Amino acid sequence: MFPTLALLILVGCPAPDEKDELLAAAKRAAEVKSYSFRGETRLALPEGMARAGGSDPVKFEGKVERETGAWVKTDSYEFVTVGGKTVARPSADWKLIKEEDETEIQRGLFRGLASSRPVRAPHEEFAGYARVVTKAKKAEAKESVGDRECQVYEAEFSEEAARDMARALFPMGRWLDRMPEAKYSAGTKAWVDGDGRILKVETSVKISASVQGNDIEMSATRSATITDIDATKLEIPDPVKKALEGK
Repeated sequence: MFPTLALLILVGCPAPDEKDELLAAAKRAAEVKSYSFRGETRLALPEGMARAGGSDPVKFEGKVERETGAWVKTDSYEFVTVGGKTVARPSADWKLIKEEDETEIQRGLFRGLASSRPVRAPHEEFAGYARVVTKAKKAEAKESVGDRECQVYEAEFSEEAARDMARALFPMGRWLDRMPEAKYSAGTKAWVDGDGRILKVETSVKISASVQGNDIEMSATRSATITDIDATKLEIPDPVKKALEGK
C-alpha cells in the first residue's frame, strides 16, 4: 500500500521545473530586508554613437534597506530613494528629480546620460520576474560567486519586458520608441546559491532596427553582484533628508 500511496503523491505533486526554481529564488531575493550590490553596465552601440562615448562602461554600487530606502552611486551621479522620492547629485548638491526633467537630461552627452539615471535596485527587478520570464534553463555545471557554489540559470524575457529594460539601460531612454519597427529581446543569467539566494545576475537586452535605410543593432548588459544579504545598514544624511523635503 505504501508504494502505491507514494506514487499517488508523486503524480499529484509534480516536481517544480527550472523556471519555477528560478522564480522561487527571485521571489526570495525580492523579499530580503537589506543587501548591498556592485556592478556595471556595458553598451555595444553603432559606430557613430560609440564615438560619442556611449559605449563606455558605467560602474555602480548601492545599498538597500527596505525600511529606510536605497542608495546608488554611479561613476558620476549619486541617488537616494526614500518613500518613493528620489534625489540626485551630479556634483555637490542634491536635486529632486521630476518627470519633466527627463528631456533635459537626455540632451546631454551619451556618457553623462548613461550615468545620470538611477540604476534599478536588483530586488525591484526580481519582484517582476514572475510577469516577464517566459522560460528558463538550468546549466549543468555549477559556478562559484565568491566562496559560494551556485546553480546557474538562463532565462528569456517577454518582448514587452525587453522594451522596458531598453528604456532603462540605453542612454536614449524613451527616444527608442521613435525607431520604426525595432525588435527587442532580453534575458538574464542568475547565480543561485544552495540556500536559494540570488548572488549575481547579468541581464542583457538587444535591439535590432532600421534607421534611414541602415540596419543597426545595439545591446546593453548589466551585471550586479549581491552581498551582505539581511546585514546591510543604510543611513540617510541630513542634506539628503532636506532635499527630499524640497528644502
